[in-house]
Amino acid sequence: MKLAFTICANNYLAHAKTLAVSFKKHHPDVTFCIAILDEPNASINYESLGADTILWVHKLFPELVAGIKDTYNIAEICTVVKPKLFTHFFNNSYNTVLYIDPDIKVFSTFTHVFDALKENEMVLTPHICSPTGEIGHPQDKDLMRTGIYNLGFLAVNNTEPIKSFIKWWDKRVQAYGFHDLKNGYFYDQIWLGYAPAFLDKVYVLRHLGYNVANWNLHERKIISSGEKYYVNDKTTPVAFFHYSHYKMENFPSIAVYNQNFDLENREDIVPIFMDYKNSLLQNDYEKLKEIPYKFGKRKVEASQNSKELRANKGRIYKSFQLLKKSLRMALKGY
Repeated sequence: MKLAFTICANNYLAHAKTLAVSFKKHHPDVTFCIAILDEPNASINYESLGADTILWVHKLFPELVAGIKDTYNIAEICTVVKPKLFTHFFNNSYNTVLYIDPDIKVFSTFTHVFDALKENEMVLTPHICSPTGEIGHPQDKDLMRTGIYNLGFLAVNNTEPIKSFIKWWDKRVQAYGFHDLKNGYFYDQIWLGYAPAFLDKVYVLRHLGYNVANWNLHERKIISSGEKYYVNDKTTPVAFFHYSHYKMENFPSIAVYNQNFDLENREDIVPIFMDYKNSLLQNDYEKLKEIPYKFGKRKVEASQNSKELRANKGRIYKSFQLLKKSLRMALKGY
């Protein structure tokens, strides 16, 4: 049996539905699961999300979620639970399990993935398949810090070596699943760099139609043909596009950190981004994005802590200046 899953909170369900519907269109025989790391919301019809099954992460792993909900933010916590979900699906007799980020839309069948898994146990997709330029951001030197492979996609078979690797990975992300580049951590992703070293049967999928994203557009020109999309020529269909960090409100930006490409200097990508924007809007993006999430540290709290810290530093500095002034006056005999 095969299964694909994604993980998100309620506020990302427009993205998850877009993924689920597009995946099932091309893979009707593969079970699709949306794992929701949030509490049920009465305003959401969970049966209309296009998935075969909905799984509530905090009910499945109550101790895990309780233990990490105040340590990690919502993006981090959604990746921290990922290894546990792979193990859960293995324990439920799935032979092949795929993880796919919710901000992905599928455009064709994953033939190359399933073919690779016939003789391999893991399929990874690299961020880039050729060097970037020397200016702008992100460059290859920047991507190296976040990991050679992008964990918006991961496909594995239910084998003993894979289960052993995931057990190790689970321990690492629970302890170090931070987005903390200064200390060498980047969610669950950075750890998969060890996969080709720890495992014998890892396939690196370099097909340019998989995991097309803002960071690899230097090597991939999008060709639009009706409802189909291709990369560089019409022999290479887009399997899936990863709209990482895309916010339609920030037009013409395609990602806040991408200094190289946008929807004005890359006309070839406009149709595939407008396709995604329309899908999100049709799937209640405007309503869902406003729903507050239950688990994970909040940016507001972090911002407030920063303000308090700056205020405290300011008070200490002023006190120190007053003390120095008092000492100078005392020394001068005032």
